Amino acid sequence: MSDEPGPGRQSRQVTMLGWLVAITFIILLWNIVQMPRTALDQREFLHTFHYSLGLIVSILAALRIYWWFTKPAPEPPPGLPEASFGFNRAILFALLLVFAVESIIGFGYAWGAGHEVSLFGLHLPAMIDKSEPVRMAMGYFHSALGFYYLILFAIWFAFGLYQRFRYHVGMKRLLPGSCV
Repeated sequence: MSDEPGPGRQSRQVTMLGWLVAITFIILLWNIVQMPRTALDQREFLHTFHYSLGLIVSILAALRIYWWFTKPAPEPPPGLPEASFGFNRAILFALLLVFAVESIIGFGYAWGAGHEVSLFGLHLPAMIDKSEPVRMAMGYFHSALGFYYLILFAIWFAFGLYQRFRYHVGMKRLLPGSCV
C-alpha cells in the first residue's frame, strides 16, 4: 500500500500546514481591519500582534513553498483537466509567495517609519534607520501586496466557481487539504 495520497489529495502534514496558513492569515486579516478603526494612541498592541502574526504567516508560507518543491505534485481530482488544476495551483503559489515576502517589506516599512518592532514582546533591533523615503517605498509595496493578495483570492474563488459549474468538481476542494 502506497503512502502517497490519491488524486486530488495531499498528505496530512501539507493539509495541516495549509490550515495553519489559512487560520493565521484570517486572524491577521482581522487585525488589519481593526487597525484603522483604532485610535492612534491605542494601536501598540495591534502593531505588535500584526508584526508577530505577519511573521508567522510568512514562515508558514515559506515552509509550504518548500514542501511545494520537495513533495510530489498532486494529481487533479477526477474530472478536472490538468491545465485547469494547474491554474488553481499557480494562483495558490502566487498567494503563498506574497505571504512569504510580505513581512520582509512590512518590517522595512515599520523600521523606516521609526516604529519599534517586537515579536510577541521580544524587541527586534532596527535593521534600517528611520527614513521617510524607505517608509514611503516599503509602505506602498506593503499596501500594494495587500491588495494583490485580495485580488488573488477573488480570482482563485471565481475560478473555483467556474470549475464547479464547468467541470462539476466540488467547492470543498478549495479548502486547505481537501481535493487540492
